Amino acid sequence: MSFLKETIISLPIVIILAILSSQLVTVPTESMSPIINPGDMVLVEKTNILDVFDELDPNDIKVGDIIVYEKPVQTDNGQSESNEEIIHRVIAIGNLNGKKYLILKGDNNIFVDNEKVYLSQVDGRVVMWGRNPILIPKAGYLIFYIKNLFHLGENR
Repeated sequence: MSFLKETIISLPIVIILAILSSQLVTVPTESMSPIINPGDMVLVEKTNILDVFDELDPNDIKVGDIIVYEKPVQTDNGQSESNEEIIHRVIAIGNLNGKKYLILKGDNNIFVDNEKVYLSQVDGRVVMWGRNPILIPKAGYLIFYIKNLFHLGENR
């Protein structure tokens, strides 16, 4: 089979796999237990898929939705080093100077999250089937294992 034919046949498969992989998020903590547990992979409607198209308008998020958002991680010198993905439930929606924000809380957490989450921070919303999130139980442990395997390989 020629390179061109292989590429034409493989390209749709690669695109589908890329979209699907961007739609699954691994849960690292117990903050949403018992509805979502550590190691579960949840299906997420994304606000932006592969920088190509939007699936979810953040303005459509409502109280009770479970969302994925990016929380800046601060270094010791106060600089924002990277973003951490957080999966929590929207418990209130507010507006400050014309900017809509969300108040979030993990179902298993005692306290509400400290910071307001603005719509620009939202990566997606967990897809629900009735009152239950669509998820693959414990499948994320394989992802954690693979990431750690490659991360350990870099330090050698």
